Amino acid sequence: MKRDATSTPLIVGDIDDPHVQSVRAALISRDAAPVILDLNTVMSAGLTIFEDRAVVSIDGEWIETSRLRSGWLRRMHRAQWGLGVETGTVEALELGTWHSAYSWMLDDAEIQWVTSPRNLRKAEGKIDQWRAARQLGVDYPHTMLTTSAQAVRSEYQCEVIVKPLGSGQFLDGTQMKTVYAESMLPTDPRLENLGKAPFIVQERIKAKRHWRVVTVGAQVWAGVLPVEPGDPADWRRTAENHTSFEEQGDVNADIANGAIAVAGHFELGYSSQDWVETSEGRTVLLDVNPSGQWLFLPERVGEEVAMALADRIAGAI
Repeated sequence: MKRDATSTPLIVGDIDDPHVQSVRAALISRDAAPVILDLNTVMSAGLTIFEDRAVVSIDGEWIETSRLRSGWLRRMHRAQWGLGVETGTVEALELGTWHSAYSWMLDDAEIQWVTSPRNLRKAEGKIDQWRAARQLGVDYPHTMLTTSAQAVRSEYQCEVIVKPLGSGQFLDGTQMKTVYAESMLPTDPRLENLGKAPFIVQERIKAKRHWRVVTVGAQVWAGVLPVEPGDPADWRRTAENHTSFEEQGDVNADIANGAIAVAGHFELGYSSQDWVETSEGRTVLLDVNPSGQWLFLPERVGEEVAMALADRIAGAI
């Protein structure tokens, strides 16, 4: 090694990701310039795991990861990593080996993470989120996971939301596609396709406003998006929605307390959560994103979240 890394924080993510760049800039302003890596950079530069330590090559230097005393895991690898690789090929075997070694290295590193890799993976599980909400008494849609159209028709009489259990992104030829949450009646013939893979089915919550809630420790920020008649159930389907959230300084107490409780349950130093508010005042948690985006929220919110993350990372050194 060419330098003592004990005062250098680590960001795991794509250097070109605006979220990584915003936190990096905030850390530099605190004289805590981070090293940045993701699986793609490690694959191109190399790693070695010894009995008592692991080292990776970063910018031509071999860095002992356990000496990087604080870190933030934004994304382990880039969105399209591994997509389109045929199962059973040598390339698939190589990618699987890389992912195993890289994951083990991050899990084993004695880094004070904003959110540890293990906790991040746990919090990403939709079933874990569902069970956590029930345990904490946080309002959550009536939910089931099923491959049976008949089960849906037996359980629900009103409109439902059907959404994938995982990320829902896939490669069709050379085009990246997303399986969005879809609203439908229990009589919809599309439910017959559930037999191909388990899907999450939930009651349709008629939202008056969507809430994007961000937590860093016990701090909470929120943006709101009013819902107009005819808007799709999944707000991401409308491009302009990604720049239409309005800052909500006075965060609804039920939402703020619920968001902090959920983040605490999963031991998330950072979280991005999706909630809805109904005309009757009901506030419902829909999704937890333990490393989700926040920069589409109003500029002041984006800056404050980046600074709070930098404070948390730099404060752990």
